[in-house]
Amino acid sequence: MSQYTFIDIPFNYRHTCWFCGEPASRVFDFPKNPKHVHYLQHDPMTLPACSECAAVNVASDTATIWAVRDHVKQALMNKYGDHLAIGQNWTQQELEQSEFSGALLGGFGESAWQMYLIAKQRISYQGWSLMLDSIPVEGESEAYGFEFDGVRYISLNTCIDHLIKSLRLDKELLPELIDILGPERLDYALKIAKLNKAIIPYQRDRILAEVRQQIDDQQEIERQAQAAGEFTDIEAVEVGDGVATVESIQWALNHGIVDLPALCEQEDAFFDEFAHLGGPQCYMNYYGLQLYFEARQDVTWAEDNDPNKAFF
Repeated sequence: MSQYTFIDIPFNYRHTCWFCGEPASRVFDFPKNPKHVHYLQHDPMTLPACSECAAVNVASDTATIWAVRDHVKQALMNKYGDHLAIGQNWTQQELEQSEFSGALLGGFGESAWQMYLIAKQRISYQGWSLMLDSIPVEGESEAYGFEFDGVRYISLNTCIDHLIKSLRLDKELLPELIDILGPERLDYALKIAKLNKAIIPYQRDRILAEVRQQIDDQQEIERQAQAAGEFTDIEAVEVGDGVATVESIQWALNHGIVDLPALCEQEDAFFDEFAHLGGPQCYMNYYGLQLYFEARQDVTWAEDNDPNKAFF
């Protein structure tokens, strides 16, 4: 028997855990002890929950149901961190094509991706808008959490901590890379961190120095391009899993390169020009430019999707 008013439940969610989206077999009273009602910033309530989420304990002075949700999500993440890590270490195709065999490894190859998807969905699930007797429960932030690779984390720091733990990364490298590159380039920072797991402080300092230099060089290239007054209206273009950067496209146009065969002939010249960015970034710039010129071979794509078509 619930202690408080049940939240309003839309018909299609009537058997759903509000915290993780799994089938609900129990209820979650908040607060669990009526003596702690005075801590709340909204009315007490009862929510549908699965047995796993319902069993999570929270501090007696927790003030909002959204703080409870964060705590429950963290508990799920701690428990299923290895499942979430599957999506960082493998792709679905790699698992399907793996040659795992035997009772243990064979089972992993068959079920691992589904385990990852279930964990990912539970962590990212946000529940429906809370109402009590048709009155909205105020207090939830619209900017809830931080999303990366399809998973919504409680915060950026929670995401970083999870990646470090599940992928066994250097504890200091990834946070410092994010400080330099910004959260919007977490994917690039993670690639660097995964390539440099077992490092000593001297190596970490060299990596960070190289990344800082890359940013400085990138900014200098952009400054020089603007100062030159040539092709200043060029826009970067995302194609597939690559990005044709502004400076890459400007370089090509400045050298009369307007199609893929011409770019392939000047591959060495490109790498010589952008060598100061470092091997991985230089390669990614060339790869993005390749995809861009390949896409431009489709006249319809170029007409409909290329923001720089006026320069060709």
